[in-house]
Amino acid sequence: MDLTRRARRLELDVSGPEQDLSSGHDGASSGGYDARADRRPLPRPADGLPLQRGGWRLFAVFVLVLGLVISALSAWAWYGYVSSLRRQAVASSLADVTSILGASLQRDNELLASVNAIVATHPELTNGSLEAYLSRLDLSQNYPGTIAFAYVESVSETGLPDFEAATKADPPLGVPATSSAPVTKSLDGQPSYCLTRLAAVELLPGDDLLKDLLLEWAGPYLSAHFNFCASSYQELLDASARTGAPSVSSAVRLLVPTPGMPALPAALHAFVAELPIFVEATPVYAAPQPLTATGGRAKVLSGWTLGLFDAQQILEPALANEKDVSVVLAYGTPGARPMVLAQEGHAEAGVTTNRLSFSADPGWIVDVKVSPQGNGPSPDVQAGAVLLGSLALTLLLVILLNVLITSRRSALELVEERTAALRHQALHDPLTGLPNRSLVDQRAQRLLSRARGQGSPLAVFFIDLDDFKKVNDTLGHPAGDELLRAVAARLSAAVRGSDTVGRLGGDEFVVLSEGSFLDEGVNVVAERILSVLRQPFSLGSLVKSHLALSASIGIAAGLREGPEELLRDADIALYKAKSTGKNRYVLFEPEMHEVVKQHLALETELAEAFLNKEFFLVYQPIVDLGTEVANDVEALLRWRHPSRGVVGPDQFVPVLESSELIIDIGRFVLEEACRQARAWHDLGHPIGVSVNVAARQLRYDALIDHVRQALAAAGLAPCYLTLEVTESMLMMDSKMTAQRLAALSGLGVRIAIDDFGTGYSSISYLREFPVDILKIDRSFVDQLATGTGTNFLDALVHLGKTLGLLTIAEGIEERSQLRHLKDQGCDLGQGLLFSRPLLPDEIGPLILGSDHLAKARQH
Repeated sequence: MDLTRRARRLELDVSGPEQDLSSGHDGASSGGYDARADRRPLPRPADGLPLQRGGWRLFAVFVLVLGLVISALSAWAWYGYVSSLRRQAVASSLADVTSILGASLQRDNELLASVNAIVATHPELTNGSLEAYLSRLDLSQNYPGTIAFAYVESVSETGLPDFEAATKADPPLGVPATSSAPVTKSLDGQPSYCLTRLAAVELLPGDDLLKDLLLEWAGPYLSAHFNFCASSYQELLDASARTGAPSVSSAVRLLVPTPGMPALPAALHAFVAELPIFVEATPVYAAPQPLTATGGRAKVLSGWTLGLFDAQQILEPALANEKDVSVVLAYGTPGARPMVLAQEGHAEAGVTTNRLSFSADPGWIVDVKVSPQGNGPSPDVQAGAVLLGSLALTLLLVILLNVLITSRRSALELVEERTAALRHQALHDPLTGLPNRSLVDQRAQRLLSRARGQGSPLAVFFIDLDDFKKVNDTLGHPAGDELLRAVAARLSAAVRGSDTVGRLGGDEFVVLSEGSFLDEGVNVVAERILSVLRQPFSLGSLVKSHLALSASIGIAAGLREGPEELLRDADIALYKAKSTGKNRYVLFEPEMHEVVKQHLALETELAEAFLNKEFFLVYQPIVDLGTEVANDVEALLRWRHPSRGVVGPDQFVPVLESSELIIDIGRFVLEEACRQARAWHDLGHPIGVSVNVAARQLRYDALIDHVRQALAAAGLAPCYLTLEVTESMLMMDSKMTAQRLAALSGLGVRIAIDDFGTGYSSISYLREFPVDILKIDRSFVDQLATGTGTNFLDALVHLGKTLGLLTIAEGIEERSQLRHLKDQGCDLGQGLLFSRPLLPDEIGPLILGSDHLAKARQH
């Protein structure tokens, strides 16, 4: 939530303290809440005529009959409710298993794809480099179930001597070749060999005996004398080579002894046979070859990347919070019987099997059985219990009526207690039992009054849990509720009994404190609160492991006109703590409120500027690095302020993108950019234009209509328009974003990812979205000038080539940067080396050389 929205929410929600119901009770004197403090003298009812004995008996019979009817209806309704809950539980378990297991399989596929890409784009890769790369990924923590990786190279008969020399100089796993037997040819008789070139193991860290056995046995297989294509691995490798996609096989099926090679040690054989281990092979292709006669590029198979995974560890997270669930993980190929890799959990026999599939790799097959027995007794038993309980309640009510009629005092006390309970519910949070916003306002008002009269110090600590949404999303709302209760208990224990700990809603808490507790300083108090919240939480049976947590605190100290200003200032300080890194506290300063006011003022000024047509576009060329001729231009927004002159985008674009005004101004940019591009076309310069799209624009379907209308109004062909979205926007709502970008791509425009490399998207995201262009962030190009390294920049360029995407480098300012990017094969670039952003009539000479690109673009 941005600063403006938080300020507006406070102005609307905090409208002042409600009427104090405590009848003079000092609510700030106790950390808890005393129901007796809110009691009111109730009016005594007028004495009525005593009921006659016959009338009482008739009334009692009526109550009894009514109770029987209600009991039967309650039992019937409860039966339907419990049955519905069981169906929902089964559906929820299936959804959780599908989500978690799908993410695990996708994660491992992405890891293997990443290793494959590294091997494919770095022919000079060594075993040490591969191990260093995998160690940085922290496989045991981030990719549980990963055991080993290997690169098996396809070697021709003439290349055997060179390959053997390479493996002697850089043996896989550091194990020198121990066999001198001649290499066995492939089973199909072809003069080619499949030999291990690279290997890395992540098998049971700490189990040195097992690792030593593996290395002792693996030596002959990791040399230039063992041909995988002449072993049980041939079928696995051939399958992946035929399809160009990953192929999977159970490791147990690959334990067939190979003639001339040592048998697997008994201890290692027993270990592998016992665990559900599988091998996944992915083909590796050499760098793109020259164009063929048909206009395409031939793919040359250079080898295979092999990944060894423990299927049991992949299944365990999906069943961590599930009971009575059975999962069977298998892998199948068209026309072949699925191969069972692992089975976990248990469910009653006879329960319907649900088969799940995953679009990322249709070969994975998951059969899930769910038995709802973990949800308590059967609906029949629970309905019977409700019936008996309701009948008992009916009898109790009859007895209670007798007591109420015979003892008016008992009835009045009961009514008084119920009234106090309702008053307590009106002023307290039902989940944690802490004071709610109404009671916090009342106590804040009393503290302010006392502070004005006695001069005692006063402070409000506004506390917000960091990333609490992830707890609900990953562990479920019951775990989130239990965590909130635990946080409430810790906060109450960390302060004095005279301080107020309240919950304002969601994961927002507040502490009101005054007097001696603050003598040591609000900083010490805030550190104490952060410290108690950093200690891991144990949520019992809901979460098996301890849960780490952090919080951000905004502090407002001193006098204010009312509680709403006090809470508003604390919330503004909280936003500052959130925006500067979380897990910290910030003391409110008047300048922060000024920032909010300036933000609102600038937003109003931007709206007026749009009405007064003060916005205009400049264009920066995007050139072909090979010819240094402009291919396209990027349209950039500028503001011609009537008194300040031209205002740079960094001074107003962030505010603009946080408001709804970006929709109208974004449409203006689209229409003006398309109109200007068409004007250049009419002059004989067929050049394209790139336009940035904000996250708020992408959330609306209207963007598609705006693009279509802008192209139609200008008469511009869609292939000349590129829409740029940032990498972080892809992560917000991937499903919605993919649909929106697919619709835009369907119009014929190109899609570019701006600032690529600065976010957290993965290769799977690039495959999921209809992306045409990668724009590499200028920070990586700057490293060329500072000499801090080029590995990541080079990897991004090669990644774009591997995926068949155009690559654009931003921020090119020196010829040395240009030369390096040319050497790496980067397609396009922009920066001050070529030109600064220019007005339309200034950029004309730079685009004169773009005419020859028109036909290529249209094709």
